[in-house]
Amino acid sequence: MELKNYMQDGANHQAKAVLAYLQENDGIGESWNDKLNCYDARIEISRWENGREQGYIVSLRNSFHEQLNIAFFEHRNSDSICAVEWVQNSMNSITIDTAKFGNIYKNKYDVSHEVEYGFAVLMADWIWDRLIDHWTKTNKKGDK
Repeated sequence: MELKNYMQDGANHQAKAVLAYLQENDGIGESWNDKLNCYDARIEISRWENGREQGYIVSLRNSFHEQLNIAFFEHRNSDSICAVEWVQNSMNSITIDTAKFGNIYKNKYDVSHEVEYGFAVLMADWIWDRLIDHWTKTNKKGDK
């Protein structure tokens, strides 16, 4: 098999790089459960498909069942890596057709965070920080 065709799921190479950096993390440390010997925070992932903007969406439900969603992809015009963050609960994977963004992503430039082309690690760090923040704010409201 040719190198360029290996592990192709349709996502852009920059989104794949962000995903690879996110996968380095073994779990949100603040969610560690000593009794069960595992992380309570379960980060789910699915594909993000919006025409030429092909990437991924990560979702995390906190202990109050508030679901944070972050879609990340290479922007179709600027080639920068963009992320759109919003809260929406869903049983199934959210898509561009089922997303309820609220006051964000009203047009293709209205994103939550953006980094320059090639800075996948910076986007991954930002996403990971947002996931940790979502989880830790929950634990300040109540118990695990």
